[in-house]
Amino acid sequence: MSINKKNPYDVESHIAEIYDNIECNRDDVNLILQLLKEFNCKNILEPFCGTGRILLSLAENGFDVTGIDASHVMLNALQKKRAAQSTSIRNKVKIIVADVTEYGWAKGYDAIILGCNCLFELATLEEQEKVLTKAYNSVKSGGYIFIDSDIIENELPDYWCKLNTENSAFPSGLCEDGIELKSYSKPTFVDKKNKIWKASRRTEVYKDSKIIAEYSWKQQKHPIGYSEIMNIVANLNLSVINVWGDIIGKKPFKLGSGRATFWLKK
Repeated sequence: MSINKKNPYDVESHIAEIYDNIECNRDDVNLILQLLKEFNCKNILEPFCGTGRILLSLAENGFDVTGIDASHVMLNALQKKRAAQSTSIRNKVKIIVADVTEYGWAKGYDAIILGCNCLFELATLEEQEKVLTKAYNSVKSGGYIFIDSDIIENELPDYWCKLNTENSAFPSGLCEDGIELKSYSKPTFVDKKNKIWKASRRTEVYKDSKIIAEYSWKQQKHPIGYSEIMNIVANLNLSVINVWGDIIGKKPFKLGSGRATFWLKK
């Protein structure tokens, strides 16, 4: 079980709509499609699949895809999108409700997609290593692993370390039915050197400018670094085919890029 007991994507049912309004870029989807076609991948696993921004695009392009996610809110949105697709596309999509850190991933996939900064959802380096090890064990020999992550190297920057200062955070936004979510994050503990960040989180739900519900929870994060990913990759004996400093696949990675996109081979 993850250190984070509360899934922030299950706090309120409108979160999926807000997420889809924010996460609508297709640069990473285009890069993933290019790579899967170039390296002749057919059967794909996407842990942390969320509402299916990547997953459904892969199915629409002919790939057989399996998604794993623990959030019922996000997967309910994915199921609705899947239901609106043609039968041929629906049949290419399998959805599993599970904690990716604990669920036993099936084996033999051609490629595994760890996209959209999903490693930042995990609380410790140990959890991140566990997920990457699961990916290694799940992909077939000669298969591929895609990782796309923000990168914080060496130590947490000062803007992560302002204790007891509350700031606006995801999920915040106005939904089509008039419900508005306002969310806040207040750091309560920081280990700057080891990059451990803990915060109190809360979300207020508004209707007609009045609060109708409020939720609170605790969260821990470990913003992973390039060298930490590379150490895990080396320990797993994965081959690095390419590392980019963006999600377009155009910029070579260098320290300071702030993001790293990996294409790895088992």
